[in-house]
Amino acid sequence: MLSFTRRRRPRALRGSPKKSGFTLIEVLVSAAILLIILVTLVQFMNNVDQVWKSAAADPFIEAQNAFETVAQNLAAATLAPYRDYADSTGAFRTSASFVPDHLARRSDLAFVCGPSSGANGLLTASGRATVGSGVFFLSPNGYTQTYIHTDMGRLLNAMGYFVEFGDDDAVPGFSQTHAYRWRLKQVLQPAESLQIFSMTPPAKWPSTAWIQEIVPTLTTTSTPSPVPVLADNVITLIVLPELAAGDTAPALSPTFSYDSRDTTNALTLHQLPPRVRLALVVIDPISAQRLAAQNGSQAPQLVPGTLFQQSAQLTSDLTTLDNSLTAQKINHRIFQREILLPSSNWSDAPSP
Repeated sequence: MLSFTRRRRPRALRGSPKKSGFTLIEVLVSAAILLIILVTLVQFMNNVDQVWKSAAADPFIEAQNAFETVAQNLAAATLAPYRDYADSTGAFRTSASFVPDHLARRSDLAFVCGPSSGANGLLTASGRATVGSGVFFLSPNGYTQTYIHTDMGRLLNAMGYFVEFGDDDAVPGFSQTHAYRWRLKQVLQPAESLQIFSMTPPAKWPSTAWIQEIVPTLTTTSTPSPVPVLADNVITLIVLPELAAGDTAPALSPTFSYDSRDTTNALTLHQLPPRVRLALVVIDPISAQRLAAQNGSQAPQLVPGTLFQQSAQLTSDLTTLDNSLTAQKINHRIFQREILLPSSNWSDAPSP
């Protein structure tokens, strides 16, 4: 009888776990994923490097960003007009003896722009060294002083822009370092502090009364709070209200001035212009330093007083200023754009 002997495996091999490892496909997939991550990271770092280099190489990047900010906020300007009863003279109710006669267009807000300096300048009373246009309006930016109202994103704010010459407000008073420049400044009044509603007739006429509340006046006895700087080396700001494209009516602002509260102009009274032409002229930091070394605390007159007096000559005046700065070997750039005001609801019919 045949017998078979069963060969046993060595004790060391019996019951030993099976060894595991990565397959070739798994290794290749992992390498591909790692490669994709590395390529994405390298591209991101290159993009960041290019952004930094372009910002450092372009001396006008700050002014360009400021220009976009002004344009965006101007486009959000509003008057929120409504219809209210007026008497036979066109005046609204101010006392119990008021006799209503007809409905008329009305707004409790305001839109004002015009020369910031000069005999009738918007900021002449403030004692500030300004140039070009100033523009002041209200928009629903939702800026508040406390966190209580942060969810009310459509609250109104009074805003304004103007160009002023002076020292750097950010430098402490004890510092001996000075940086006299032309600067674009922005005022932003919180919703809780709107002065335009607290003024009652006749204090709210003319419109410059509420502007003086949001732009601190310079005096020899006190130092007002500094007005935030939006961009350095901006030598002029031009704001021109215009009619809608294709409208053949007379110019809204022949002398760059517009006041939605001007009772002598029935057409623009309580109306927002359909569009605004915005221009910003900026010089580079090197030119600004050279001018500061030459003039010190005296403002260099880079914009001739004969320019920007008539709106019909705006294009030619910008060309003249461009040529003048070029002749003085001042590196500069001119930003300009037409901005539509969606809240305008413009009507060619004067307010009754």
